[in-house]
Amino acid sequence: MVRRRSNNSTYVPIEENRREDRSGTLRIAIWGAILAVGIAIGAALSTLNPSPQTVDAIRLDNIAPSRDFCNNYGASALVTNTRTYVTLNPFNVYVSQSEVQPGCVVLPNNWNELLRQGAIRDADIRTCKDRMNTFGYTGNLASQPQVDCVYQTEDRERLLVPAPAPEPPA
Repeated sequence: MVRRRSNNSTYVPIEENRREDRSGTLRIAIWGAILAVGIAIGAALSTLNPSPQTVDAIRLDNIAPSRDFCNNYGASALVTNTRTYVTLNPFNVYVSQSEVQPGCVVLPNNWNELLRQGAIRDADIRTCKDRMNTFGYTGNLASQPQVDCVYQTEDRERLLVPAPAPEPPA
């Protein structure tokens, strides 16, 4: 018994097959390029014209109070003012809505620049140094800024570490 091979395919010259393969690849490449250009344009437009709610390091540096001083002697910061109310009987904790404003944290080796600007006094430096802190301020240094002695926390390593999963009961 002889088996016959059924041939349902039509004959297509080899050159025509290659042409179809090239046109398919070319089409994919064109659509990929259009997608990449679209993403690049979108990213550029969002970076060049951010919404007022968008804050990044560059914009924060630009809106920092006394920005030249801040960029030279410290680091720009977001300052949040929040009030916390604690009742004891019954025990409850209430938190007000935060007010966010630009500020600056002055590096400890630049405190004498704050002193020279008249924003702090020698007594402020002694008090803040005793607690091993530094200074942060909001408002313009030329017109009565609000200067605070701030503490730098070293807990940043623990903030994003996931809690260990509970062990299953034995």
